[in-house]
Amino acid sequence: MSQLQLSLLILGAVVIGGVIAYNWLQERMHRKRAERAFDQPPADVLFDRIDPTASLDAAPADDRADDPIGAVRDDWVDETPAGPPPTAREVPGEITRAAPTHESGEPEVDCVVVFEASSAMSGESLRAIVDAFATLARPVRVNGFDERSGQWVALDDSAPGRFTRARAAMQIADRQAMASRAELDAFVALANAAGAHIGARASQPDLAVIEARARELDAFCAEVDIAIGLSVVARTGQHFQGTTIRALAESSGLTLKADGQFHFEDAHGALQFTLDNQDTEPFFPESIKSLTTSGITFLLDVPRASGGLASFDRMVQLTKKFAATLDGLIVDDNRQPLNDNGLGAIRRHLSGVYAAMEAADIPAGSPVALRLFA
Repeated sequence: MSQLQLSLLILGAVVIGGVIAYNWLQERMHRKRAERAFDQPPADVLFDRIDPTASLDAAPADDRADDPIGAVRDDWVDETPAGPPPTAREVPGEITRAAPTHESGEPEVDCVVVFEASSAMSGESLRAIVDAFATLARPVRVNGFDERSGQWVALDDSAPGRFTRARAAMQIADRQAMASRAELDAFVALANAAGAHIGARASQPDLAVIEARARELDAFCAEVDIAIGLSVVARTGQHFQGTTIRALAESSGLTLKADGQFHFEDAHGALQFTLDNQDTEPFFPESIKSLTTSGITFLLDVPRASGGLASFDRMVQLTKKFAATLDGLIVDDNRQPLNDNGLGAIRRHLSGVYAAMEAADIPAGSPVALRLFA
């Protein structure tokens, strides 16, 4: 080995040793930095933004608009056995409270102003009351008090010269939202102006009490405003024929309506649930003969259907009938198979919802429920 080669070898060894030493020092320095960092509690992306000591009651309520109509919530469909359906006394307190009622006996869902005149109101006066609230977004009903029957009745052609008392009622909550304080103030201001115009005294409702009642109703609507959808889908590579669906639907007591859905109604003509096409094309009489679809959906709008659990049971029965006849699969909103255990879990949940509505004196399908959930 020459002197040059030996020198280069020694130089290479020195360089390699220097690199190893440098890497060791860098590693040691980073290790110390890491140890110092981990001496502090790690940051938490949740608790850095939310106070961990805050009450759960302060958490925002679930947005019912995010729960799509026709969806079967996953937490209803489980395989775990459950005890007896909850009774009204077992439903959360804010739902089971007895509902305040109007003198008519119905639960309070309106802000009411009563107009009292010294003599029978003319048609012009009654029209002035009706027209006074035309600018409001919320519905206002105007009635007259029939002295003979002792009842508030709708205005008709016989109203002029018949009433000395009239009542304007603005609904304070619905399935979309509650009335704001600004809306309540506007309603009362318009009522006072109308009363002054026709020379009648207008009562003054306690808006603080009405506003609190509106909040109660809004919470109630959020608790019970659900829809149950049960779908039957075709197996891979198959489709359902529109003519078969129509024949099966009509033989099962459903009627095709102008909205492109089949309706199942009770003996009084009240809608209980619907049958709709899962695909975009509605079931119209002129096109259903040539229509094919990958699936259909039965939908129960729970607070509006008067049949209660009997309507749900009938819908389940028809869903199974369609699945068997069409050789389809019953699925949930995630297109996962839905078996009897899952259907039983939905039924148990519905039992509690119906009990809550009864306890609040707003049973499903009642006139008040139809107004709240319009």
